[in-house]
Amino acid sequence: MDSLVVLVVLALLAILIGSILGFVSFGRTNELRRELALLRDRLAAVEAGAPLAAPGTDAAEEGIAEEPRAVATPLASVPEEAEPVAAEPPEPQPAAVPEPAAPAGRRDLEEAIGTRWAVWVGGLALALGGVFLVRYSIEAGLIGPAARIGLGLVFAALLLGAGEWLRRTALAEPSTTAPASAYVPGVLTAAGVVAAFAAVYAAHALYGLIGTGAAFVALAAVGFGALALALLHGPAIAGLGLVASYATPLLVSSSQPQFGALTVYLLAVTAATFAVARVRRWRGLAVAAALGTVPWSVLMIGSSSPVGTDGAITALHVAASLAMTLYVFVVSIHPRDPGRVDPIDRVAVAVLSAFVLPVVLQVAQHDGDDVSFALMTAAAAAFVVAAYSWPAVRGLAGAAVAIVLAGYFSFGIAYLVPMATGADDGTALFTAADLLSADNNRRMVVAGVTSGLLFAGLGLFGVLGSAARTALAVAGAAIPLGLVVVFYLRTADFAVSYAVGAVALVVAGWLAIVTEALVRRLDPREHGVDGAIAVYAVATVAALGTTAALVLERGFLTIALALLVPAIAWVETARPVRGLRIAAAGAAAVVAGRFVWDPAVVGTDLGTTPVFNWLLYGYGVPALAFGFAAWRFGRNRMDRLVPLFEALAVIFTALTAVMVIHHAMNGGRLGAAVSGVAEAGLMVATMLAVSLGMQWIGVRRPGPVFSTGTLLVGTVGLAAAAIGLGVLHDPLVTGEPIDGGATDADLFLGYLLPATLAFAVAALANLRPDRPVWFVRLAAWLGGLCAALWVTIAVRAAWHAGDLRLDPIEEGELYAYSAVWLVAGLVVLGLGVVARARAVRMVAAAIVTVVVAKVFLIDTAGLTGGLRALSFIGLGAVLVVVGLAYQKLLRRRA
Repeated sequence: MDSLVVLVVLALLAILIGSILGFVSFGRTNELRRELALLRDRLAAVEAGAPLAAPGTDAAEEGIAEEPRAVATPLASVPEEAEPVAAEPPEPQPAAVPEPAAPAGRRDLEEAIGTRWAVWVGGLALALGGVFLVRYSIEAGLIGPAARIGLGLVFAALLLGAGEWLRRTALAEPSTTAPASAYVPGVLTAAGVVAAFAAVYAAHALYGLIGTGAAFVALAAVGFGALALALLHGPAIAGLGLVASYATPLLVSSSQPQFGALTVYLLAVTAATFAVARVRRWRGLAVAAALGTVPWSVLMIGSSSPVGTDGAITALHVAASLAMTLYVFVVSIHPRDPGRVDPIDRVAVAVLSAFVLPVVLQVAQHDGDDVSFALMTAAAAAFVVAAYSWPAVRGLAGAAVAIVLAGYFSFGIAYLVPMATGADDGTALFTAADLLSADNNRRMVVAGVTSGLLFAGLGLFGVLGSAARTALAVAGAAIPLGLVVVFYLRTADFAVSYAVGAVALVVAGWLAIVTEALVRRLDPREHGVDGAIAVYAVATVAALGTTAALVLERGFLTIALALLVPAIAWVETARPVRGLRIAAAGAAAVVAGRFVWDPAVVGTDLGTTPVFNWLLYGYGVPALAFGFAAWRFGRNRMDRLVPLFEALAVIFTALTAVMVIHHAMNGGRLGAAVSGVAEAGLMVATMLAVSLGMQWIGVRRPGPVFSTGTLLVGTVGLAAAAIGLGVLHDPLVTGEPIDGGATDADLFLGYLLPATLAFAVAALANLRPDRPVWFVRLAAWLGGLCAALWVTIAVRAAWHAGDLRLDPIEEGELYAYSAVWLVAGLVVLGLGVVARARAVRMVAAAIVTVVVAKVFLIDTAGLTGGLRALSFIGLGAVLVVVGLAYQKLLRRRA
């Protein structure tokens, strides 16, 4: 251990000595550079004919100073009429070689070593030297504990005295090149403060020389002394003093903490720091002081007892700290002018918003008693009043909303579920008598009504007279409605509550009246009027939706949230405020999240009724709502949010059909796998039908959703047809029972319907020049694949029932395949001739070729008697008809 200490000391000494030598060499280099510049200037003066003075004399300095005039005078004094005189060329002189400039990186390194590192390492060396000296004295037994503490205090006094002496002399004047952090008097003073703080703490914690009270006073004196010294030595000392002052109560512990004395001390520290910061205009120090009160408040509140005076003392500490911070960051800086339109002071808003945490924690710790409720109300009201009087901190209105709603949610109350009266199905129907039956609930009702009325009035007053009217409208509208929602969540446990729903309806009526009054009274040209009106309008719609959610079943919550979107779009028609679209997008995001959380809309209460159930309403209403919003927003102005609502409308339309189909085909079990070929075909048909609808809308409403989205949805549907119907759910592969013969409904739904829609997609896409060729061909080919599968499986089902994989192929079945495929080829050929599509005719030729190959290779061996003859006769007749058709087509072209 000793060798390690020696190595550390040697390393520090090497750094210190090297820094000193570097500083000396840096000064010597500067001196040589100045002498070389002097010699170069004297040489230039000699060449110009100026008198040469001895180095170091005033004449020499004057000659150097007059050098520019000596060179410029002959050129300026030549008369314009004088003949030019040819002068002999001057004798060549050796060119002066300029001194190579030091690279910037090397010069910066030199300055760093000389101006910063030497000071820092010196201060560190002084501190370590004192530590090693004390360590040596302890190990050698030279001095006792009291002497050690005394030497530590003497050493601290010497450092403080040296810092003050250097500050008063010219030896350490602040430099324009050296950073403020390398100011020698400040470094020595900081070292002295640390040494004094450590000595006092060691006297108390290590040796027990002084008691708790004396240690607290001494440490506090060191901290306050550092704050006072900061006025002379800079903000670093102030920060050190602030840390020391806030840490003192933690270092001096007590088995019986005195919250009253601690509150007085912490408020004194905060006030002193604010005073220093104000005198020297150090806003960073003020921010540190304000934020330092928050963890202390949280610690005190968490340690306080619900019984006794602790709650009142901690509430006083939070209120006083908040009041001082509000004065320092708002009242003393910004002019009090409610009509002034200022940019927002983000620092002040952020610092003051930090007090939301201790206020809410105070309410939660003391169950919303009278003192904590008063603190919550006073803090929120102070924020609203500050936002009204000083619009630069209008963001505090949002902090007021957070304080009231979070604090109200923290009230200690009893849930009313055991007191439910009502319904045979278990639905809890709470009456007003139920809500007021417990003392805590009555107190919460009174607190909610009081807070709602207070902030509704403050918000409306602010909207009428302040430039921060939009932010104040948020507070005036969100707090009353939010209190209703919070009360419902804390008392009704998601059950039906007509009493709370009636209150929500009253709030909706109030918000509607305010909206209409503001429209009639305020001048829309004033700052923030449109925003304030939009806030109240949206809040009115939200209150109506909340009312519906409280008095109806849980599924109506989803519907109510979805209906907010078209309502906002309707409001935006009259008041085109940009924030309304963002609000609508937020409501849409909430709706989407609601479905992610509960895809069944109403959980396990969905039931087994097909089609007409909560899936139809829960998904269908949002689809219509988003579609209406997209149409309404698009009429006023197209922006980036309009495609968002278009996409949501398309997605929820597809989800409506998919969820309803899956629920109906699986007996109400949403978690079940796809039931079979019929459900798979309906899923594919849904995607293709949506793609068709998007193409039709895209012609009338161009946009990215109905151009790219059509391809995306259509490709997904076609891929699902190829994979799902061709492999995963093909009855010939899976063995799914088909008992209805060739006309089985599952085959119609599984193959014929998707094939028809795929052909329709291809035909419609072919009419649009912006549709890629690959998409048209893909749709046509997959439509043909589904049709071919339907024809083939229908023939198989006509001869067999149940599992189509097991029975062998019979003669009549084998002939039927040839006949049906041949007819299909003729139908395709006819379509190709009518449509004049060579590609379609080539497909028909391929089908006929396959049939020919089958007849000659398979039917010849598998059929006997009349069936074999009929097979060849039918094939020959068809081939002749095909040949005649082609000849006629060629003659027509000729």
